[in-house]
Amino acid sequence: MACFRERVLAFGRVKRDIAALVEREHDLLIVGGGIYGAAACWDAAQRGLRAALVEKADFGSGTSWNSLKTVHGGLRHLQRLELGLLRESVRERRALQRIAPALVRPLPFLLPTYGHGPRGREAMAVGLRLYDLLAWDRNDGLPEPDRIPRSRMLAASEVRERVPGIDAQGLTGGALWTEAQVLDSERLLLAFLRAGSEAGALVANAVEATGLLRSGARVTGVSARDHESGDALALRARVVLNCAGPGAVGLLRRAGLERPRVPLLRAWNFVLRRAASPQLAVGGRGDGRYLFLVPWRGVSIVGTDYESADAPGDPKRQQRFLEAVQRAFPWAGISAEDVALLHAGLVPGERDASGLWSHSLVTDHTADGAPGLISAVGAKYTTARSVAERAVSLAFRNLGREAPPCRTAFTPLAWARPAEAALERQVETAVRDEMALTLADVVLRRAPLAGVGASGPEIETALAVTARERGWSSERADEERQALAHALRAHAPSLLYNPR
Repeated sequence: MACFRERVLAFGRVKRDIAALVEREHDLLIVGGGIYGAAACWDAAQRGLRAALVEKADFGSGTSWNSLKTVHGGLRHLQRLELGLLRESVRERRALQRIAPALVRPLPFLLPTYGHGPRGREAMAVGLRLYDLLAWDRNDGLPEPDRIPRSRMLAASEVRERVPGIDAQGLTGGALWTEAQVLDSERLLLAFLRAGSEAGALVANAVEATGLLRSGARVTGVSARDHESGDALALRARVVLNCAGPGAVGLLRRAGLERPRVPLLRAWNFVLRRAASPQLAVGGRGDGRYLFLVPWRGVSIVGTDYESADAPGDPKRQQRFLEAVQRAFPWAGISAEDVALLHAGLVPGERDASGLWSHSLVTDHTADGAPGLISAVGAKYTTARSVAERAVSLAFRNLGREAPPCRTAFTPLAWARPAEAALERQVETAVRDEMALTLADVVLRRAPLAGVGASGPEIETALAVTARERGWSSERADEERQALAHALRAHAPSLLYNPR
């Protein structure tokens, strides 16, 4: 056993060991390598479970990649008087700031106010005052530079100074509050996985769960396919945690289960080529609800728009979203040429007048005739850690063991830091220590290239280093170049670079 642990515990390196995955019966097998699965993997391993995680594509390649990069303290929950959810958001924002301070940083938000109605200056002042009272412990345990200041109302003149060119007609002021931002959501997700691996978890990407294994009614693992080798796998586990996000329902249906019912929405964000608002996030009303223009790593992200996941594809959808953005931020002069990248991902929830309505669900499927199976679904990056905590505690109960205290809200993530090395070194680390299998894995989710735009020479450097580390032929390298171009087309109104 000691030799086995030495093989997988390599100073936070994430090593793909399919033989070990098959060989061991896991206490908890997590299906899905988004932020929810990654947080559960770390929690389970830290609490002493023999944990494993499999992801059908690459870690964080689904909805976790397509986010506004903000960590919310739950101000929107105040609209619906969802005080429990507000308090959870405050705690989880604080937790992420505490465990990943190099990646999760405070960011001011400004919402201009017009008139004196329900969305006017007076109403916002009352809302911010109440929010600050409910978020009284938002800074507990945080050092001074990371603390979230009190919210406050700005005069119209202050708003005009902070947002040059804003429409001054009817402007009565603005609401100023502070949230947090994830500078690199991919690095944060990988930090969870590397911490889990360091604590003994086995993880693998490109391994797709195709069904559930059973002994009688009890779930005893998953059948899977290794997309690298093409081999069929049988992965044994005492408890399976379904964290497959939008794919969670599909896995349940293949097992003959219909609970929980999870409506899905397609969420849209635009990444712009420039920083339209460099110092703070600014809100505005587009198609009857609020959008936010958020500065991020020298550019801007704007969103979020939602449509039903069941809606037929509409080629004019992007244009309508752009028009809503232009109505919300006329002062920013945003045009189609500014849009570099489209973030689109499926999230569980339903749309109402204020945007996304969603509640996280942690479901024990014992009542559905599938003991040993748990599902955890959620729509918010902010609360992934707390949902993972609930799911892992439930797994302990399924195992008939008392759950030790969860420490993930307080334990620093050693690997949660920006990628600062030279590009060649970043790519080497991605392949050797972070399980990057393809050029797209490296460019999109390891080295921070495509998120803010990448030049042709940078892409070619990443390809050359990845090809060397992976032992690719020139033919395989060309296939990877083309595959990356295809991936970029799926996320961009126009290519970020010319692959030829």
